[in-house]
Amino acid sequence: MSLIPPEHLTELCAQVLSHYGVPRTAADFVARSLVESDLRGIHSHGSMRLGRYAKELDAGLTNPNANIVTIEKGSACASIDGNGALGQLVARQALSVGIEKARSAGTASVTCCQSRHFGAAGNYCLMALEENIMAMSMTVSSPRIAPTGGIQPMFGTNPIALGVPGNHDFPLVIDLAMSSVAAGNIELAARAGDVLPKGVARDMAGAPTTDPQEALDGTIVPIGEHKGYALTMLIEILAGLLASSPYFGVSRENVSQHVEEKGIGHFFLCIDPTKFIPLEVFKNQVAEMVNAIKVSPRLPGVKEIFVPGELEEKRRRHRLKHGIPLAESTRSILNSLGHKCGVNNSLHI
Repeated sequence: MSLIPPEHLTELCAQVLSHYGVPRTAADFVARSLVESDLRGIHSHGSMRLGRYAKELDAGLTNPNANIVTIEKGSACASIDGNGALGQLVARQALSVGIEKARSAGTASVTCCQSRHFGAAGNYCLMALEENIMAMSMTVSSPRIAPTGGIQPMFGTNPIALGVPGNHDFPLVIDLAMSSVAAGNIELAARAGDVLPKGVARDMAGAPTTDPQEALDGTIVPIGEHKGYALTMLIEILAGLLASSPYFGVSRENVSQHVEEKGIGHFFLCIDPTKFIPLEVFKNQVAEMVNAIKVSPRLPGVKEIFVPGELEEKRRRHRLKHGIPLAESTRSILNSLGHKCGVNNSLHI
């Protein structure tokens, strides 16, 4: 598989977004966000999503030049009305507001409504770490998880992420969805004609399946079964109901209508550690925890114990130097978009 230079992929994505009316500086930010996910190996939220964004921009479902409004709610809280903007742009504004308020109040909560798909939740935690701020980000998504004992998809895979500053050599980012496998990875498997591992999905009747198309039509098994179901409900409450952009119980055929009318909700919690403990003391304690985990006794055959965010950072550093591998289905989507949008042939992959 040939490897794609990150800057090459970023420019292709930015030009496609610009073709659909997204201002160039905004297009650059969204493109970098997508490629950052590819660099870290989170391909389910990387450049493969450009096809969805282009389709929604072309259909008028996403506003390419929306006026994103901050609605003040108090000294430690705010709401962001995305007015149909690309989710990355809405989330960036929410994070900026949250960090500013946390600097003053210690903690700050920000909800987002009328947004669109915002990519990988962990990307915003990484941005906050540059400011030595702990950030938690979460979002709702289209229903793919059934309540325990049920067969109807009522909740999304609803990811949650937390970034923690520390004096170690990689960003500590806990980033996970509530599904046993990412919906985007099921989409990739369906395009490639692959089969799924046993126990991660069910068909429309609730029977276990390894067929990715049956899984897309049916439901995905949540992590920890009833525990993942409870956690995805928690995220739906914070990032959906509280943000006035819930996704709960929307039928598949009504997803586009729902997004157009209510959008997608997000929730951010920002924490300034210095309001609780001296920053260097906290960062040293986090590093000590990380190091203790790394040197703890291992199971037979295990060469190394990893900490959340470590493997992604190793992957990122390698791909920055050597390039990004992309699935053939993703390359096909990107090249098709490139031709359609008049992107320079030298950028096609």
